Amino acid sequence: MAEKVGLMVFPEFVDTHTDELSVHGQRLEPSVLYMAPDLPGIEVEFLERNVSQEDIDLYLCSIYTRGWKQFKEFSQKVGRDKVIAGGYHPTAEPEATLPYAHKVVPGLCGDVESIIEAPEEGIHTRPFAPRKMRRDLVDMDKMHQVFPDVRPGMKTGSSNSSVGCPYDCDFCSTPKLSGRRLHASPLDVVQEDIEDLKEREVEVVFIRDESFATHPKFKDVVPLYGDADFSILYSFGTGHAMTEDKTRLLAENNWHSLCFGLEDVGVNYRKNLGLAEATRLCHEYGINITLSFIVNDDGKTKEEAAQNYQALYDAFVSIRPAQVCANFLMPFPGTGIWDKYKDRITEDDFDKYDSKTPILAPPELREWHQYMAVAVQLAYYHSKAYPREFECGDTQHLRFQELEERFDMADGKWERWFKPQK
Repeated sequence: MAEKVGLMVFPEFVDTHTDELSVHGQRLEPSVLYMAPDLPGIEVEFLERNVSQEDIDLYLCSIYTRGWKQFKEFSQKVGRDKVIAGGYHPTAEPEATLPYAHKVVPGLCGDVESIIEAPEEGIHTRPFAPRKMRRDLVDMDKMHQVFPDVRPGMKTGSSNSSVGCPYDCDFCSTPKLSGRRLHASPLDVVQEDIEDLKEREVEVVFIRDESFATHPKFKDVVPLYGDADFSILYSFGTGHAMTEDKTRLLAENNWHSLCFGLEDVGVNYRKNLGLAEATRLCHEYGINITLSFIVNDDGKTKEEAAQNYQALYDAFVSIRPAQVCANFLMPFPGTGIWDKYKDRITEDDFDKYDSKTPILAPPELREWHQYMAVAVQLAYYHSKAYPREFECGDTQHLRFQELEERFDMADGKWERWFKPQK
């Protein structure tokens, strides 16, 4: 039996998915902290730099597709007999993970202890069960959130009250992990997590539930967070699931924002049915909107892509979010779109799965797309349609100052790339 277990995430925890100039990259508590084993005589350490240690007997590794190559190199160094692998990529490709881990855990897991104790190698599955996040294993001062009204120095954290999503968006990896089931934690477990955040003096809380709006105990769980009196409290929203009663309840419980996914502006997804009404209700009840969107750069000429960016800008002006977040389409193994793209994607491409790198565009358009994705956001933030003060010194503003410097777009220079059509 191992005496010391190391928890690891790939890519490494300190990788903020941004360029080296950034000091404002997003960083949340790693979900592997839920997998810290609770067994007699076992010490647990989180290894944020992914460096092996002589005193570690067993490594529990959570692997995202972008960290796959880094994980393989680590496993070959320490030996597969010391590695248990889980997370998204091993869930999508468990057989391909076995050469690098003596035990592979696909999907959600509620009993990592029995997997550690099991004598047999191979693929191990366990039913989901809620577990405590071991925030004591990380430095909470290292967490950062790029978000409207979050000021430098504010202590940030996150929480889960459920995992999974009942929707089946073809680009999304969540259905592969959860089997399209939503697993809700008991309310007392949620309350314990909230108390842990309060004890650590966290001011900003992002509720990470992939489908919070469909939580089966929505009316009970929302006041638990609201009563905690966090300075900024926000979660995902789902256009298809939002109602006026839900919106009112969130507003009564100090909700700062709901995050909606616009996704690919040219595709209609079931979860976004009702998005216009959901965002209208947010404005009516004083809840901010953040909007993530996907740029599908595959197979589009420069002219077609330019029309796509204009359509995105028009959607921003119509919805009037406080934040917009650009993501380029990434075909993940195991998703509904993987079969379409798998013959075009190599393991070297996985290194570019940071959502900010165009993977599918022709090489001659990739840099252009990167500039356009930044420019369309800046054009909106500086437009009359933007519903708040942009240059206010919050982390969102500071991050875009970095981007303006990197892409030479300060003082309106973004118009060299994108200028909205009237």
